[in-house]
Amino acid sequence: MSVNMIDSATVAAYMKRLESYEIDEVPVVRSRTFVSNEIVIEEPSKGAVVGEGILSFTGNLSAQNQEDALHAFLFASLVANKQYPHEYQGKEWYYTFVEVMTSAGWLTTQKYYNDLNIGGNTVRMDQLVLEILGSVVAGLAIPGSTSALMLKVAGDAIIALKKKQTALTLFERNMLEHGVGGMAAGTCTEVDGEVTMVLGTVRFIRKNTSTQVLFLDWDSREVKLYKGESVFRKIPYIADQVRDIIRTKLGLNAVNKIESYEI
Repeated sequence: MSVNMIDSATVAAYMKRLESYEIDEVPVVRSRTFVSNEIVIEEPSKGAVVGEGILSFTGNLSAQNQEDALHAFLFASLVANKQYPHEYQGKEWYYTFVEVMTSAGWLTTQKYYNDLNIGGNTVRMDQLVLEILGSVVAGLAIPGSTSALMLKVAGDAIIALKKKQTALTLFERNMLEHGVGGMAAGTCTEVDGEVTMVLGTVRFIRKNTSTQVLFLDWDSREVKLYKGESVFRKIPYIADQVRDIIRTKLGLNAVNKIESYEI
């Protein structure tokens, strides 16, 4: 869909759809200003745990673009978690997530979900999700230096998370709250005024009951893996009009499920 083809009726439909989505709510809702101020990320030395995702940003994104990316990702994740909370519902989860992102003003320019087969006896989820992210970034029509930077900040964000106990604890808790089933690594950049978010997603069905996902060698015989590859382009015309709806529906979720940290 071209931005030039988006009319007021389309935006109205997106707004109505966003209003209809349900998430598990936190009882107290703080003001819009409080939520916004809590998640400002100062570039280029910050990463962020966002629900079950780890997002990073190149240094040229504005605070507003960063906030929109964080809020859209978290809201889409919470809606998908609410509708499809089980590990075996990965495909439904993924396409619901993509649908909500589109309604939030992030147009999908690439989406793919399929089985994932790996070699060897063990697998590390943090390494695997970065490999998936790398394959998506490699196919982007952006300058090579920008692609390299996107992957670097994503890798740095995951590496730094291992040393940030508060953020790592939040990440694991976010995953366990809805029944562990997947994680994502994402990176955002801006080229010629266009904001792009790239995501690598891993969904898994496991036989063990480990409460740890990252930085752990998993027995490949104990887990069935799926991968999602996504590229989103921010459409400011839509994002500007749906921003307050998302902020309101997130309420304190935007504070309780987002944690920024040094990278």
